[in-house]
Amino acid sequence: MKDMLSSSSSRSVSDVVVAWYNEPGVERWVSALAFAFSERPAGERYRIFVFHKGSTAEDAKQRLFDVLGTKCSDVDVFFEHLDNVGREADTWLHYTVARLRAGDMPVNRVAFLQGDPWDHFGTPHGGRERNLDVFSSKLVTLLAPTAHPMASNPEPLFCNLMSESRVMRRGLSHPQRLDLERVWVEAFGCECKVDSYVFAAGAQYLVDAMRLSQEKPLSWWTSLHHKLRADEINAWEIERFWLHIFGDGV
Repeated sequence: MKDMLSSSSSRSVSDVVVAWYNEPGVERWVSALAFAFSERPAGERYRIFVFHKGSTAEDAKQRLFDVLGTKCSDVDVFFEHLDNVGREADTWLHYTVARLRAGDMPVNRVAFLQGDPWDHFGTPHGGRERNLDVFSSKLVTLLAPTAHPMASNPEPLFCNLMSESRVMRRGLSHPQRLDLERVWVEAFGCECKVDSYVFAAGAQYLVDAMRLSQEKPLSWWTSLHHKLRADEINAWEIERFWLHIFGDGV
């Protein structure tokens, strides 16, 4: 377990990326997942990146590594504290840019998860299923080299898909100003031609890792990340576009 990943580290089979603010219980489900990874065949290598944006970074790191150290010291888990800007969008882009620069994007898949992965996935009774064994087993199945082909790229993870028509979007109120058609042009360099914005509530996705490096150049990812951090676009706007950002583009 390390604070940050060095550029000399070898590539993994799959990565898990966690956007953690101050959600409770992250150390429990991350350690359960790391333990499940540790039981995979020796030829498979997994990494878990925990990016923390809360106000108690040292305490959070200590809690996380205290739990991990007793169970799975052989699993690669990395902790990094980030400035609290850009919500999960900044975290997803920070990871992608760093891995592309280092040349160690995993060869299989990446799971992008919130600190509370169940937050946007209610059961019929209004509760949230938090069985860590079931959760870890499902993620391992999705991330293993033997996993079934993805139905789409990306796939929502523990989230429900939502759809907003472009006409409806113009009339919706939102705490943050959403200028989606302008942001579409900023991101993709062309006029928006989709009829609806389809996205996962919660912004959690399973992504084909190789597509992250093959579909768009590092300069594109870096530019999008810069625009977010400069507040030229915001995280709620990007949230509507992850299927295109992580996917084939436009």
